[in-house]
Amino acid sequence: MIRWLKGGLKLAFALVMVAAIIYPFMQENPIQEAKELEVWQVPSKLSALDKADQKKLLAKLTYPDHMPALKPVPDFSKFTDGLKKKKAFFDYLEPFIERENARLAKLRTHILEIQVKLQAKQNLTMEEYAFIYSLFDEFKIDMMDADEAGINELLLRVDVIPASLVLTQAAVESGWGSSRFAIDGYNFFGQWCFKVGCGFVPNKRPPGKYHEVAKFQHTAASVNAYFYNLNTFYMYDDLRTLRADLRKKEGNFPPQKLAAGLGRYSERGQLYIDEISSMIAATHKILEDS
Repeated sequence: MIRWLKGGLKLAFALVMVAAIIYPFMQENPIQEAKELEVWQVPSKLSALDKADQKKLLAKLTYPDHMPALKPVPDFSKFTDGLKKKKAFFDYLEPFIERENARLAKLRTHILEIQVKLQAKQNLTMEEYAFIYSLFDEFKIDMMDADEAGINELLLRVDVIPASLVLTQAAVESGWGSSRFAIDGYNFFGQWCFKVGCGFVPNKRPPGKYHEVAKFQHTAASVNAYFYNLNTFYMYDDLRTLRADLRKKEGNFPPQKLAAGLGRYSERGQLYIDEISSMIAATHKILEDS
C-alpha cells in the first residue's frame, strides 16, 4: 500500500511538472493572441529569443480575456429612467475594465513568482529576464535591473484599479457617456494629448494652451490608455504609493480610500477627490443591483 502510494505521488508530481512545461503551448496561440496587445505592450526584443521562449513570454504578456465586442457608444440619452441609464453605462464599460484588470493580475502573479525565485537565490531563465525587462519598457521604468529593487518598482505599477473607481471616474468625466468626446472619440476619462490633430480642440481651451482631448479608435483603447496613465505617469506616483500601502496594511485597497490619490487628475484637486469618493458608494450599489 505504501509502495503504491509513493508511486502515485511520483506520478502526480511528474504530471504537474509536465503541465508546467507545456502550459505556454496549451493556449490557443500566444503569437496570434499578441495581436490584441497595444504597440507599447509588445516586447521590443522579442526576436532575440528562440521560438519556444517567444511563446512562453507572450503567454505571460497576453490578455487572459479576449477583446469584448467593439461597438459604437450607445445613445444613453434615450433612457428616461436614470437608474437604467447608469446601469447601461456600467454594463457597456465594465467588460473592458475587467479585461485590463485581469491582465494586470496575471502579470503581477508572474512577477511575484520571479520575486520568490530571486529571494531564494535561484537563477532566472532567459525568458524570465525577457519578461521583466519587457515590463520595464511597458511601464516606463528606466535604469533598473531584474533584482529585488526592480521587482519592487514593478509591483508598484503592475496592479489593478478597482472597477468601481474606474467606472465612477468615467461617469464624472464623460457625463455618463453623453459628452461629445465620449460619443465621437470614445474618450470616457477626459484624457489629453499634445500633438496637433490627435484629438478634439476644447471649446474653452485657454489662449497659449496646446492640449487636445484625445480621440480613440474604440472603447478598449480608451480604457487601456486610462490604466496606462495611472500605472505609469509620474503625476500618479502618490496614487500608486497609496495603493501599495493599502495592499500591505489592509490586504486590498478600498476604492474610496484609493480615490485620495487622484488629487492631480483634475485641476479641482480635493473637490474632485470628494466628488469621486462620494459617488463610489452609489456606484457599488448600482453594480450590486445589476
